[in-house]
Parts: sequence; C-alpha cells; structure tokens
Amino acid sequence: MIGVNAMVDGGLVFDRAVEVLGTAERATEWMGCKESLLGAKPGELVETGDGTARVLHCLRRIELGQPV
Repeated sequence: MIGVNAMVDGGLVFDRAVEVLGTAERATEWMGCKESLLGAKPGELVETGDGTARVLHCLRRIELGQPV
C-alpha cells in the first residue's frame, strides 16, 4: 500500500518531470518507463524517500544535459 507521503512526493516528482520534459504526456511516459540510470520505473521508485531522491537526481541530470 502506498502511503500519503509517497503520493504527495510522487505528485511533486511528476510536476518536476513536466518542468524538465516539457509536457505532461512526456512526463507520464517517462515515469512509466524503466530508466537505465535508475534501474526501475521512476513511478515505482517514488514510493520511497530514497527512490524519490534518485528520481529527482535523474531529472536534474536530464535538465542539465548530462548523460543518464
């Protein structure tokens, strides 16, 4: 079961993904795809605090144009 904090964090991460990727559609697709740097789907990782931090770090790398 996903806790309230995970849902809030997931929403904040999704909003950040929209900022970085440009559209809600792209963010939705990215959150559901297995990301090589993360080794799992970002949408699943945001269920934990550590996973949320990893996803935000990955988004920052994408934003800066660094390899992911």
